[in-house]
Amino acid sequence: MGSLDEAELCGVLADYHALPARTVIGIVLRPYLDPLCLTPTELIHLAKPLKACLEQGTLVEAAIGKVAAVQARAPGQEQMKRRQAIRSAVDESWTRARAAQAAFAAMPRGRGPVDWLLSQGTATPTGDAGYDLRVAVALELVEIRNWGGKLDRLLELHQWDRDEGLAAVVDGVIGDVLASAAAEAELFGANLLPGTLLSTQCDMLFGRIGMEAMGPTRIGVLNALFRQGKLPMAKAAVLDRIRRRLKAPQPLGRGAFDQEAELLKTLAGHLLTRDGLVGGAAMADALTVRYSRRLEQGGASAYRRSIIGLSEGQPDLICRIHYLTRVAAAPAGERHADEILASLDAAVGNEMLIENMLVQTPDTALLERDFARALAAIRSAPLPADDCERIAARAERSVDEYVKSGQLTARLKQVEPVLRRRIIRLAEVACSGLVREDGALPLMRQQILEVVRQPQFQAEIAQPDSDVAQAEVRRLLHLLDRLRQIATVPAPPPVAMPREMPVAMPMAMPVPAARQPGPRSVDTVCDPAAAAIAAMPAAALATVDAVPAGTLPAAAARTASEELCPNCHTARMRPGPCAGCGFPAKSDNRPGVHLAPGTLLHGRYRAGRVLGQGGFGATYLGWDDRLRVKVAIKEYYPANLIARLPNGAAVSPFSDEHAETFAEGLTKFLEEARTLARLREVREIVGVQDFFEANGTAYLVMELLEGRTMKKYLADCGGRIDVRRTLSVVTPIAKALQAIHDQGLIHRDVSPDNIFLTNGGDRKLLDFGAARQTARPGAGLTVILKPGYAPPEQYSNEGRQGPWSDVYALCATIYLALTGRTPPDATARFMNDKVPRLSELGAALPPGFEKVLMSGLAMRWQDRPQSMKDLLRAMTTALVGG
Repeated sequence: MGSLDEAELCGVLADYHALPARTVIGIVLRPYLDPLCLTPTELIHLAKPLKACLEQGTLVEAAIGKVAAVQARAPGQEQMKRRQAIRSAVDESWTRARAAQAAFAAMPRGRGPVDWLLSQGTATPTGDAGYDLRVAVALELVEIRNWGGKLDRLLELHQWDRDEGLAAVVDGVIGDVLASAAAEAELFGANLLPGTLLSTQCDMLFGRIGMEAMGPTRIGVLNALFRQGKLPMAKAAVLDRIRRRLKAPQPLGRGAFDQEAELLKTLAGHLLTRDGLVGGAAMADALTVRYSRRLEQGGASAYRRSIIGLSEGQPDLICRIHYLTRVAAAPAGERHADEILASLDAAVGNEMLIENMLVQTPDTALLERDFARALAAIRSAPLPADDCERIAARAERSVDEYVKSGQLTARLKQVEPVLRRRIIRLAEVACSGLVREDGALPLMRQQILEVVRQPQFQAEIAQPDSDVAQAEVRRLLHLLDRLRQIATVPAPPPVAMPREMPVAMPMAMPVPAARQPGPRSVDTVCDPAAAAIAAMPAAALATVDAVPAGTLPAAAARTASEELCPNCHTARMRPGPCAGCGFPAKSDNRPGVHLAPGTLLHGRYRAGRVLGQGGFGATYLGWDDRLRVKVAIKEYYPANLIARLPNGAAVSPFSDEHAETFAEGLTKFLEEARTLARLREVREIVGVQDFFEANGTAYLVMELLEGRTMKKYLADCGGRIDVRRTLSVVTPIAKALQAIHDQGLIHRDVSPDNIFLTNGGDRKLLDFGAARQTARPGAGLTVILKPGYAPPEQYSNEGRQGPWSDVYALCATIYLALTGRTPPDATARFMNDKVPRLSELGAALPPGFEKVLMSGLAMRWQDRPQSMKDLLRAMTTALVGG
């Protein structure tokens, strides 16, 4: 009988069949289930396994008695009544399992239970769709006699685009498997130390396991699904197992004190983050119990000392707060409220913790958010409300007090030798909301002013020696403007000054050219600027970029294109809002994020309304002043790395760390532009007209396409089309891909989203952001994934990618067009390679054509047609011959 110290109370039968109850069943019947390789779901939903279990003499009665005894510890519960309730649930489960067995007897032989059930529509065998899905999944698993095989089948069944109800059921059954000790040993290996095993499970849950060079392993597939948030119930089951293992008496290591301490520290680092404690109060209790096992004296005294020891072992203030507030909610923690309050009070007053928080966190915006959450956790902790409010108020003042003491400036001098970066950090803290106008903010403003007025500092930033230095100066200007905006006295609006005249800069600071060719010198008027900034709240921080080149105020928006609407570029027949789009009364462009309609770029192109927005930028409806035609303008704008400067078009990275990442992405964006430029002779590829850098970022000008994507086309046609229409769409794309491959390139992102059907009847291949040179043997490529369309070699940066990779993606696109279903993701096929035949899904095709298409979806790249030319030739032959 497995060790059991807690079991949730159940009411109706659905509670007894839910994951928490199945976890308890797995614990008390583990010695019986594991040798038979049975999950609790199979046991309670299938008549044959359940009957065999009930016939095992006193096994079930002993299990019922154990669970009832644990549940009877809850207030108001009696052991005898709990026994009766559980026994009734067992009887009802047996009755339902027999009824399901009879209902599923109508299933045709040779048909998979899940496929058959899904084909029945709403008319399920017993009338309970959720129950029947669990029965069908159990029937799929019961004949598989090893845990790896069961898990492979479950991963194969887990496809959200197929049926969300099925995905939820499979998610829970994967939780059953991962809660099994035998499955755990088979999956991770039987020789791992318990602490190392728990740490590996945490890595898997939080998506931290790296991809194997030859493709995803079984753990890698789980890792990917957990990272995507697709297995919430399985994650809960694994966390529950981790929690129970922490509370168990067995050591995490081999008994050595130092090893035990290190393993516990590693696990706490996995579970305790600035977002909170994964697993909440129950996990906080488990960590504390585990820590107490290291102490010689046990009992309540050990628990109290463990609270103090665990909290003081957390070097991060926010993590320490989350632990203390969560352990306060644990039943055992309630008895130690005084110690927890004292530890919280000590933590928020610990200058070392505050220093680490301010100095070691790169992103102050995230720090402000996380600190606010920590304060909310203090205020909502199950502790005396007055004490919580007092400690939270003290925490709110802690950063102010630390900054006013001068220790932040002194510490920054020790850790950051570059003065410019020290001032940026001070300005970031000043703007973060962690300090207040009635606290340290005036002092910080004065410190920043004293530094930037120094001629040596001005000389240093006047000629930045690298792109990163330029980005840092832009970041500083942005922060100084924010300082002005958060001051208590409102500032007058910036004054636009002629570009050829000397201009007073904020903090008497010249602005470097943002990625413009050649140096640009700007005169400064130091004394007037210094005088203005000395009264920072009322200062007007005017810069050369206060009215950036290209941003058109309302009075200037009617110059070269006076007759056109700046938003939609259609003729305006009368004054006032545009009759076509309503601009300026309404616009899709978000102020402060998108370019303002009418913005002039490169002295030639005007950005209008937003056509599309993605994670790495926006595409605008544009106008070419020279050619007098509409174009599409793609702007590189990763919103998680940069922000647009107030009242302007220029962008600035949030920090030097963000600037490095932004610069790497900008390089790849320009590579995409050059790739398209190389391919401009290929008619089926969207034509690039121009690309350039401006406003601190880059732009790509392309022909404007009017029509719809293949994905939309399929939806308009009812989800699928016949083979002739499919080939009429994809054949021009395949020829374009052949031309790309002939130039040594691969696209790597072929899908219905990236195939465009124009109103004029052309087919266009879009989005070359993932295109790269064909990899040499041994040369790595970045991992670019679109589930269902990405071949297995794209799941590893060491995979052998080539024209055959695009062959796979195009065949997956054809498969969708013919069947209405995306092929199973390569991760699901890796363990059990089964793709439903097109004929099974109702597609009428010559057998030879289906064979060619399925060869294009082969998992081994060597088994696919090696070029688009080979694929088209084989398909044409199959159609003619068929």
